[in-house]
Amino acid sequence: MSRLTRAQINGAITNKIKAAFPKVKIHSTDVKEGFSRPSFFTMLETGVNDSTMFSTYREMTCRILFFPSDRYVYKEEAYDVQDKLDVLFGLNFAVEDRTITIINARSNIIDGVLHFDFDFSFYDDAAEDPMDDDNTAKMQELSISHE
Repeated sequence: MSRLTRAQINGAITNKIKAAFPKVKIHSTDVKEGFSRPSFFTMLETGVNDSTMFSTYREMTCRILFFPSDRYVYKEEAYDVQDKLDVLFGLNFAVEDRTITIINARSNIIDGVLHFDFDFSFYDDAAEDPMDDDNTAKMQELSISHE
């Protein structure tokens, strides 16, 4: 199991959105103005990054913003996208060779923009294995016999 990067996670989320909304532009970078509508913006935030000798526990939040086609008449379109995102990110999503479980999701519409956030966590390999040399290997199975 290799260590997941934020770019891999963001890419998996973006690809899932692209598959469900193929005609809508998706931005993963900061755009202050001049973007076309409808558009999605995605970003990741790290909540917890707790490392031990052999693994790292990571908690993250994905924030998805949807800007409807019309900034003044948006409710029905935003509701439709909200329902589809609920289904897309209701339980889990795949990244590389893993399936990441979504802890919870929440959404609301603020100033005509749909805000859809979900939290997830996972364990990752440590950045470096402190026991990685020619004479050591992680234990695979231990059998104990009581006599």
